[in-house]
Formats: sequence, structure tokens, C-alpha cells
Amino acid sequence: MNTRTLGETAKVVTLRNNIIPESGDLVNALSAINSYLESKYQKEEFSGAVLVSKNNEILFNAGIGIANREHQIKCTHETKFRIGSITKQFTSMAIMMLSEQGFLSEGDRLAKFFPLCPYGESITIHHLLTHTSGIPNITQLQDFKKLMKEYTPLHISIELIMKLPLDFQPGSQFRYSNSGYLLLAYLIEMITGQSYEEFLIENIFSPLSMNSSGPDKYKEIILQRASGYEFDHKIGIVNSDFIDMSIASGGGNLLSTTEDLYKWELALTSNTLVSNKAMQRLFTDYGFGYGYGWFVKDELIYNKALKSVYHGGGIVGFKNRITRYLDEHVCIIVLNNLSTTDVDDVTNNIAKLIFQ
Repeated sequence: MNTRTLGETAKVVTLRNNIIPESGDLVNALSAINSYLESKYQKEEFSGAVLVSKNNEILFNAGIGIANREHQIKCTHETKFRIGSITKQFTSMAIMMLSEQGFLSEGDRLAKFFPLCPYGESITIHHLLTHTSGIPNITQLQDFKKLMKEYTPLHISIELIMKLPLDFQPGSQFRYSNSGYLLLAYLIEMITGQSYEEFLIENIFSPLSMNSSGPDKYKEIILQRASGYEFDHKIGIVNSDFIDMSIASGGGNLLSTTEDLYKWELALTSNTLVSNKAMQRLFTDYGFGYGYGWFVKDELIYNKALKSVYHGGGIVGFKNRITRYLDEHVCIIVLNNLSTTDVDDVTNNIAKLIFQ
């Protein structure tokens, strides 16, 4: 199977709403980004959509590659990708909103909401948000590969998680765990009486006009949804394995577009949903390079120190990343439906072109 026969159909198919600046250097940088992504596609190292913004203006907005290879449907700014763990920043924002409304506090212990939880007195909401709870990742369940192919309601996932012994004393270590965000999603449901997805749609997506974002449910007909792909060393690019996204609720079950995530970026920049104080809590490094649903990092690009907050999102057939350079007001959104893509490398190379 020679995927390169897609040839010309893989080129940039949309580049709209661009703010073309007077600076020749930046115009050259945007052209270089376009050439770089096209080259990555031709080498079967990228397929997706990229948006770059600065000072709340879109600089680059393009789809490069194929959203569905069997039907030869191109990626565009409207293509909906599974965003994987980028979902976590919406969960953490929901928790901040409920905190400001007085329904909970990050210092609350799980026992307040889950009285039967065997370690409810030891773990706080803060621990769940920061991956320091010690609760093992749900992916460690013995039959997880079977479980991921079935519809798994949140309460069933929670029951399974709570049977697992802790990996370490809460607060003593950082160990990335989707289980904590499953618990947070269930907590949102318990407090609000809504499903996790209903709460996000009513309180985040609809107010921000993020009309192309929501849960990825395989039975539903979702227009513009991308298919996910993996790489087989014998065959080449193949369809990804099946997963019922219910197993990833709160931590990885959403889909979105580059333009919807740009609306999200605008809301974060303007403190639209919560106060500045709550926003600061989201982006604070709590000792392990992680805030609430965001990694926090000081980067060095061309000998210039840049503070970034970011999160990747890898899930069966998809690899994504959103990166925000806070002081420079630059946001780079990379969505991609090829699981072997190194999205960190793609993001870093785009950043170098922007900051050169």
C-alpha cells in the first residue's frame, strides 16, 4: 500500500482568516510553516490541521493531509479530531467554575463526595487535578483492552478504579493518571445533576460558540469527523483500533477543531469563564511541572526564555497538542489523525519559525 499516491490531494486545502502582517520576516515564517508541514505529510509524518495565533489574531490556519483516506476527504479547518488528553483542560476549567460558585474546593477530600472510597480521606480534588493522587491509571486494569471496546458508564469505571490499591502516598509523587480525571468528570455529574458532556456544552462550548466540539460517540453521525490511523511496518498506514470513548470521559473523550480551540484560546486570554485568580491556579506549577490540566514549562528558544503552558492528546489513531506562550501571546494548535506523528517536534519546529 503506497500512501504517497495521494500526492496533490494532500496539499493545504484551506488557509483562511489569515492576518498577513507587514513584517516580511513573519510572512516568510508562515510560508516556511506551510512548506514544513507539507514536507512532513509527504514523508507520512503528519496529517491534520494547524492554527497559529498571536495577539488574538490568526496568523496561520490550514489543513494538510487526509481526514479519511478511504474516501479521499481532505483535512480542513472544519475537520473534527479526537483531542485526547487536551480534554483534561476542559475538565479542570469545569472544576474551577464549580469552585468559584461554591460547590467545591480544591482542598476537599474525596470522602466528602465518595464516602465509600477506600482512600477518600487521603486524596483531595487538588491531587486528582495534578496527577499526584497515587490512584493507578485505568489503563493498568488487567482487561483494559477489552474494556476500551465496550460502552463503560462513568460509575462502572469509578467502581473499577476504586478497587485498585494506591501506587504511592497522595501528594508525594507525580504520575500521570487518567483515573483522576474520570473521577473529576463523575464529580461534576454528582454536583450538577447533568452529564459531564451536558455541563461542558451548556457552560463552556455554547457560551464560547464552540459548536464543533463535544463528545466523540461512535454511533452518532458527526459531520466532518476525521478517521484515525496508525502505522503498520508491514502494510503502512492502517485504520486505528476501535475504542468506545466512554472509557476516556473527563480525560480524553472529546473532539474539536483548530478553530474551536482558537475560541478556547481567546476565552483563556480574556478570563471569560472564571476570574483571573482561578486562571492563575490553572497555570501554577505545583511542584512537578503540572498545573490543573496543563503542563507548565520554561522553554529556551534562540536563547530567549519563554514561559509555556501546554498539553498533548494522544488516543487511538490521533496525536495532538496545544501550546500557549503566555508572555508572547502566541498559541500553536496541532491536531493530527496519525498516531505515529511526533506532535511535540512539530510544535517545537513551528515555534522556532515563529520566534526566529
